[in-house]
Amino acid sequence: MFVALLLAPLVLVNPAWAANWKTNHEGEARGDVTTYVRDVSNSPVKAFKGIVEVKASATSVLAVITAVDTFPEWIFQNQGAKRLSVEGREEIHMRFHGIWPVSDRDVVLANTLSQNQDTGSITLHSVNAEGVLGKQDGFVRIPALDNQFIITPMDDGWVRVQFETFVDPGGSVPVWLANLVATKAPLETLQGLTVQLEKPRFANATRKDLPPLPGMDKLSLED
Repeated sequence: MFVALLLAPLVLVNPAWAANWKTNHEGEARGDVTTYVRDVSNSPVKAFKGIVEVKASATSVLAVITAVDTFPEWIFQNQGAKRLSVEGREEIHMRFHGIWPVSDRDVVLANTLSQNQDTGSITLHSVNAEGVLGKQDGFVRIPALDNQFIITPMDDGWVRVQFETFVDPGGSVPVWLANLVATKAPLETLQGLTVQLEKPRFANATRKDLPPLPGMDKLSLED
């Protein structure tokens, strides 16, 4: 699907994660994904948000969302990703399948890591990066995006994972299709993340298994 929608809110007058979310899918039990959508000022495309609680460590979750080689296994419609060599920064080129008649999309993301010292929440924030990689044959470049994964440790050993996204997909994409993806991307992505967490590579992840991203050394993590 055209969906670079997966990693992406267009930065408009109001941030995509402001308020006025409407429940789109309600999880029935703890460990199920709940999703939301909301209107965004000056855009016909809706923002989306997904939340799931998992019995895992924050380190394990962070290991999943930074392992670019496995992105096609769980990120909705991702067909591949690779890290780019940019000194002092974390930038990733991601490619996404299109839904007919929409062409495949790609995007270059600049990632930053931060942590709230009061709550322990870790945020991986991604925005589109300009001038890093030229146009790729067969892909429409996503012109604007903003996305964040928020990993929050809970008192009972569970972790809440939330990600919020809106995208300007660029090119010609029917609004109904963009908004259809907004209903599926958070659900299928977070469901995929929970499956990844069951694999030994991630279930047993420690700090030494994490990539040396900018800001990683400043995070307070428990394995």
